[in-house]
Amino acid sequence: NNENPNAYQPILPEAYSLFYGSGRILQSRVFKAEGSQYYRIYAALLVREVRENETGASHNNYVVYSDNFGETWKLLGTRCVNGGDEAKVEELPDGTIIISSRKGNGRYFNIFTFTDIATGAGSWSSQVASETITGGISFGNNACNGEIYKVKAIHKETGRICDVMLQSTPTGQRGDYTADGRNDVTIFFKEMNYSTAYTPTTFAENWTKGLVVSRVRSAYSTMDIQLDGKIAFFYEEDPESYCMVYVPLSLEEITEGAYSLYTVNSTISEHGIGTFYATSAMQIPEGVSAYVAKQD
Repeated sequence: NNENPNAYQPILPEAYSLFYGSGRILQSRVFKAEGSQYYRIYAALLVREVRENETGASHNNYVVYSDNFGETWKLLGTRCVNGGDEAKVEELPDGTIIISSRKGNGRYFNIFTFTDIATGAGSWSSQVASETITGGISFGNNACNGEIYKVKAIHKETGRICDVMLQSTPTGQRGDYTADGRNDVTIFFKEMNYSTAYTPTTFAENWTKGLVVSRVRSAYSTMDIQLDGKIAFFYEEDPESYCMVYVPLSLEEITEGAYSLYTVNSTISEHGIGTFYATSAMQIPEGVSAYVAKQD
């Protein structure tokens, strides 16, 4: 750029190659920089980098963010997953960022905690492999990307309002009925408890295997909430390696009846008190001027 030679300065000059993980980029629900038109966006990078004094290349994860909807990007901390692969990110209510990275037998998880969210200051913790953690996500030795996604929910048995984290991934074993084990795309789920701050280990603990969406060869997936309160699930599946398949799912289906999605149209039991929640995809109904949120 002859007019402005500093316009495109690399944020990872040591990178040999890199790309964003496929699927959904995260837009913050809680933070918008002063003077910005947009809430912050975050994305996970898979980076092949050649390290000093090494002849080979390594694959690692970094997270970048933008306060101007992608015109310019900044690094969020430093490297967050060593030996990582394609990855996705999600946000907790206090702005904390979670990365979920592809690996055989499970997922790598790590957490970024801010000391100053406005400047992006803070640090990553130490990554964990989910299959090594009590109750962690564990499956066959396939390696494939999936989606991590947080939704507001109602616990059907008690009426409690809570957050539920979802993680999709194939669960097959190499050689079962596909050579690479990419089959049986499944959605795992975990109810979040914010009484204490999460570490990568506590976040990786105690997930439940939910709906098996596909019983055939299937691979990458992503999801988002529709206007009608269903979860739009978009994934790859045979035949023709692969067709792109869309299926609308209820949270009841995904969690096998344990939770329902909490929306402005939710019916609250005696455990709630006229509480409402509008997702980013929901339109506020006419005549409603205020919402009161209660969470136990």
